[in-house]
Amino acid sequence: MDLFPLKGVKVVNFGLNLPGPMLAMRLKKKGAEVLHIEPPVGDPTRTMFVDASGTPLLHEWLHAGSEVLSLDLTDDVQRRRALSECEVADVVIDSFLPGTLGKLGIDAGSLRDRNAKLVYCSIVGFGSNAGAAAIPGHDINFLAASGLAHALGLSPWRKLPVFPVGDIAGGVLAAEAEVLAALYARSKSGNGRQIEISIVEVLEGLNLLADVARQVPDDRFSAFLSGDFPCYRIYETADNTMVALGALEPKFWARFCTLIGCPELIRHQFDTREHAGRCHQVVEQVLRGKGASEWEALSLSAPCCLTEVRQA
Repeated sequence: MDLFPLKGVKVVNFGLNLPGPMLAMRLKKKGAEVLHIEPPVGDPTRTMFVDASGTPLLHEWLHAGSEVLSLDLTDDVQRRRALSECEVADVVIDSFLPGTLGKLGIDAGSLRDRNAKLVYCSIVGFGSNAGAAAIPGHDINFLAASGLAHALGLSPWRKLPVFPVGDIAGGVLAAEAEVLAALYARSKSGNGRQIEISIVEVLEGLNLLADVARQVPDDRFSAFLSGDFPCYRIYETADNTMVALGALEPKFWARFCTLIGCPELIRHQFDTREHAGRCHQVVEQVLRGKGASEWEALSLSAPCCLTEVRQA
């Protein structure tokens, strides 16, 4: 198996913060050569997660093994340097607001006129054709606009995710798939293409299950993955640890109930919200008798989708 299928592929990344650099990093791990171009003031990640020695840990992680070049793109000479890099690139990444780089002549059309094999990938928040295209945003805004924040139950009374799930799932991973597909297509046709990834549009697609659940009259299914059912839930264990139980299939739920010595609970797998409380209490009481790692180890002999909740 080729561990570096993108060896020989050159990537020029103009994106700042997380989505663009993380996409470039993932392509680099597949063998691509990456050039990261940032402004003279530096990428904003240079001031984030700085350790006691002054090392910007996030910036170091994202750009390890990449060439980092500081250029003022408003300067003619430095802009020409950037353009010359794009003329020999296979992939260019842009995560600015739509049209920002275009004002400097670093847009997909201009670059592909000079380099027809170029794959130009733009990661935008709301989509260039959306009414909010020119409005800046970050992960929290994209989660809100897509409806995913509501689906996840985010509120002023609930702590936000500590990692940017929208940027990564809706931006980085979606863009990576499209770039790889474009490079494969280019290997057949010889031509590159322009790609635009709207984080909000991708996240809207993740709401599919919630949309389906709302159309089912049985209230049980609106709570299918919400933690209301005893078979799919986070439980506390001994020593302030936790386990995640994902026993949606009846066979896994039956194994779990047998494992914890409560076979009488098998018929209560999908109890409605009104009747699930008692089952929750019984399971919680039993699981608090051992630590999470011990429960996970025990489940190896009776696989039932039980996993220790490990610290990040």
